[in-house]
Parts: sequence; C-alpha cells; structure tokens
Amino acid sequence: MTAFDDLTRLVPPPPNPLGAKGDWDEVEAALGVQLPADFKQLVRAYGAHHFAEFLTPLTPFAGRDLLVGPAKRLLEQERGFRDRYPEDSPYPFYPEPGGLLPWAGTDNGDRVCWLTAGKPDAWTVVCWNPRGWSYDPHPVGAVEFLVGWLSGRISTSVFPDATESAESAESVEFAEEG
Repeated sequence: MTAFDDLTRLVPPPPNPLGAKGDWDEVEAALGVQLPADFKQLVRAYGAHHFAEFLTPLTPFAGRDLLVGPAKRLLEQERGFRDRYPEDSPYPFYPEPGGLLPWAGTDNGDRVCWLTAGKPDAWTVVCWNPRGWSYDPHPVGAVEFLVGWLSGRISTSVFPDATESAESAESVEFAEEG
C-alpha cells in the first residue's frame, strides 16, 4: 500500500482534473531540477484540486503556470527580507542549492515547499508562512504529507488542520446560505 493509494481512498480523484496534463520534461528543464515522482503522480490524478477546501497543488499545467514562474521569482521576492533578517530565514530559496521550492499553496497564502536537498524523492516538506516567517519541516514527501494532513496524523503550526479547514469552509457556506 502506497501513500498515493491512501490518498485516493481518502479523496477520490476527480474524473476530469483541471491542469493535470502536460510535459514534465519541459517543466523540469525550465526549473533546472527533477521533481519528485509522487508530486507528478499527484498532479496527473488531481490537477489543481482544492484539498479540504484549503490546500491546492501548484500545477504547471492549469490555465496559468502556478509552479515554474513563481518559483523562478521566489529568491528575488524574498532576498530583501532575508538580507535584513537572516535569523528569521533558516532556509535558502530556490534556485539556491537546497532551497525551498513551493509545490502547494493554501487559501491563507501559506506555501508548502520542498527543501530541495538530496534526491527529489527524498525531499523534506516544509510548511511556510511568508507573512509571519514561520517554518515547519516534515521529513516526508508531498503525497505522504497530504495524506497525513488530511487524515489528522500530520499537523503544522503554519496553518490549520484539514478538519479545521473543512469546518471553516462549511461555516462560510452556511453563513452565505443563511
């Protein structure tokens, strides 16, 4: 049983996922790094699926590129803060060696990143709040993180648990209906 099997049991893939198909070789060439196999499998099956009405993988194949372009701008966007407050920036940023590379985003503006040190299939997931400069590393891959977060086995100090996110979304829907 794989983490991907666990994910499909928790959240069945949509029949026609948005932004699921494209050329991974082109994406990896543009980034200059090979991406983890589980992330490519996640995007092929789910595309830009909105997990727990809160967390969305950054597919490079949706109507606009959510992965490559933002990743290429990350270091320039964050360099000023890091230069002023190096103690609050414990990780390098892509494209620096071993830098954080976002693979998902949340409705709150948080980023779920890989720490790109070592082989791609062994990259660590780091949850990051760029507004509050808090980081929370998890020594698992993208799909394993997603399964753990959705099932309540993984929690992060950066954003709410999946059950809290879903309850919050239901409260908003109820308030809009009422």
